[in-house]
Amino acid sequence: MNLNKLFPWLSIRNKLLIAFAGLSFLPLTFVGIYSVMTNVRMMREIALGELTDDVQTIREKSENLLDEIYSDLRVLRNSSFLEGWMDEPSSRRDRTGSQDLNHIANELLAFARTKGIYYQFRLINENGDELVRIDCRNPNDSAKVYEIVPKSRLRQNLETYYFLLVRNISGNQITFAPAELIDRGGSRIPVMSFAMPLVHNGQRMGILIANVFERKLIEVVQTRTRPALTRKVVLTTGDGHYLYRSDMQKDWNRLLASRGEDNLQRDYPSATVAAILSGKGGTVIDGMKDIVSYAPLFGESVTPRAIAMTSSFAVPIIVFESESAKVVLGPVRSYALTYAGFLALFLLSAVALGLIATRQITRPIAELQRGAEVIARGNYANTLKVETHDEIEKLADQFNVMAASLRLHEMEIQRHHTQLEEMVRQRTQELQEEKGKLQAVLDNVPSAFVLLDAEFRIQTVSAAFSIVTGVPAVTVDRNAPFRFPADGQDNVETPWQRAAKIGEIQTSEQQLTATGEQTRFLEYIAIPMKEGEKVTTVLVIITDITKRKRLEQQLLNAEKLTAAGEMSSIIAHEFRNALTSVKMIVQLFVESEKVSRSEKKSLAVALDSIYHMEAIMTELLNFARPKPVQLSPADVNTVVQESIDFVGPHVRQNDVVLTTSLDRKIKQRPLDESRLREAIINLLLNSIQAHNGKGSVADKCRIGVTTKQVRLRATMREIAYPDVAVQENGEGGDSEIVLARNTECAVIEIEDNGSGIEKENLQRVFDPFFTTKTNGTGLGLPMVKRAVAAHGGIVTVASTVGEGTTFKIYIPTGNGA
Repeated sequence: MNLNKLFPWLSIRNKLLIAFAGLSFLPLTFVGIYSVMTNVRMMREIALGELTDDVQTIREKSENLLDEIYSDLRVLRNSSFLEGWMDEPSSRRDRTGSQDLNHIANELLAFARTKGIYYQFRLINENGDELVRIDCRNPNDSAKVYEIVPKSRLRQNLETYYFLLVRNISGNQITFAPAELIDRGGSRIPVMSFAMPLVHNGQRMGILIANVFERKLIEVVQTRTRPALTRKVVLTTGDGHYLYRSDMQKDWNRLLASRGEDNLQRDYPSATVAAILSGKGGTVIDGMKDIVSYAPLFGESVTPRAIAMTSSFAVPIIVFESESAKVVLGPVRSYALTYAGFLALFLLSAVALGLIATRQITRPIAELQRGAEVIARGNYANTLKVETHDEIEKLADQFNVMAASLRLHEMEIQRHHTQLEEMVRQRTQELQEEKGKLQAVLDNVPSAFVLLDAEFRIQTVSAAFSIVTGVPAVTVDRNAPFRFPADGQDNVETPWQRAAKIGEIQTSEQQLTATGEQTRFLEYIAIPMKEGEKVTTVLVIITDITKRKRLEQQLLNAEKLTAAGEMSSIIAHEFRNALTSVKMIVQLFVESEKVSRSEKKSLAVALDSIYHMEAIMTELLNFARPKPVQLSPADVNTVVQESIDFVGPHVRQNDVVLTTSLDRKIKQRPLDESRLREAIINLLLNSIQAHNGKGSVADKCRIGVTTKQVRLRATMREIAYPDVAVQENGEGGDSEIVLARNTECAVIEIEDNGSGIEKENLQRVFDPFFTTKTNGTGLGLPMVKRAVAAHGGIVTVASTVGEGTTFKIYIPTGNGA
């Protein structure tokens, strides 16, 4: 056993005291405990043996009493007066007061006087009528006086209990049960009631009943072989009620009258009660309270007659004798207390001697401890002076040698420490300079650099991170895996995850669209960095490629417009010449008088189609060769109102509900009124046409036109048409229209409740020749965009299928703050 682990707070002195005390205390304790346990076991065995002998003696004496009663009843059963009575015919046998019954009564009276142990004799016929009864008039006196009960006091038809008592026994057997009778004075007489059936020629004639004073059985119980004041003898019935208790000798006959108060269950635990009432003999130790020996009083018989006689007990009787465990174990307890006193004396002596002995050891050890504390504070010049002339003094000498050696080593370590500090300072300065150079390079590169560990957590970021991504670096959670900025797609595998998985450089692009801002594009390049064959970190380079994407889009639009312009010029020129000739011929036919009226109607329809085709050709030529912008100061509200008036007939014709809300605070600015008016008219006509066929007749087309002066909350960007990017002086303009944040703009908003635009078509509505109408040219919205762009403005569209579409035109009227 390691006391250092079990009791780490114990000092050496305490451990030695424990050892001394243990050596003197534990052996004596073990011997004492063993002797006490041995004495306890021996005393219990002696007590149990004596109790068992007493119980066996009581049983044997009770069997003798039972044999005596059995013999008396057999003598009466085989007597001539009972045999003669049973030989009589039934008509004479049951006649109360007959000569035979008087003879039986006299014989029973003489028998009772001779024995003196019987309280009562009774003869009952098979009908339950009492024929003869002999009673003791003075049951409490020593000189018993018996009498024959007159006929008037005999009981009739009230003896069912005795028939139940003898129903399972034959003519040569008896049964008995404890009972309590009431004499003529009203006193209770405890008796043992014995019953023998009278059988003659195989027929039951009646029952002979002998009630024996229970006092006789108690006298047998009280004459045990080892009388002792501390022991208690008890008779109890099979249901646990007391018949006799030796501790209540003066009032023992009260027990039968107090069955609800005095019983075995109240005085003993349930396990002890179950053992005593089990019907078998044995012993039990009731904890530290009582030692009990028990057995059935007439269960295991000692004579063959008793076996035949007791085969059908109505109520079993158990006898047990108990003695207090305190009395039995009293000598052992005295011995234990004396031994404990000597043990305490030995322990105190051992502790006192241990304190004296351990002091000779702990004092020099304490001196060594104080010296160690001085050296621990750095005073290596301190020396110890211990004079014990033993191993502890040698240890102190070695301690002084160790202190001198430590002093030399400390001086050497101090010298090396000074050199290392200088080297570290120089190296740190060099690393800081290199880090500053690298950080300056990274911070001035327009791309953002993010270094991730193996769990994809951010280790460091460059200064351009917030500028490129638009997310402040301080708000990024560095304890969680890094994701795409402003992107909630956690289930998408990122390029740095793919790079770490396959160990190769991966690239990806991301499109960002914030509320109120234009779309931005970010490019991610993930470079895995390995140590050996394992990827430990990943370097992510994030670049804003929005301008490149816009230039690519501008180039694509320029190619589209160039192709559209060339195609439009060729188609318009060729078709226009052909249509002119056709139109002249049709006009001649219309003016001819040889053509019938019905034919002229058909020619008029053809002529209208030609006019429509000429209008389309003119629209194509205007798109291919736009007019130069002619700006002059004008009012936006005026242009909007003129556009509404122009489409008035269409509004009335299509039963459109058109509402306006015009802001009179909008500033004037240079406008090309005709081109802006044409753009607004195009949007109004589109809104009217977008409702055709939608909903029921009652679901009217509603168009709202609003103008207002606003200050932009975010920067807006748009790619300009190539022809718009050329200024009037012939010099190249900007390829991108930018409305900076806080720029004052006039906003024209046209909102309808039409059928809306499909999501996949929303990005293409401004492409030339793109249309979803069966008779459309796809040039209306591109011309709107071109007209707005010519004013340095931007047009936006928002639409929900089934709910409607909203177009907004932003025309700058001032500079950004």
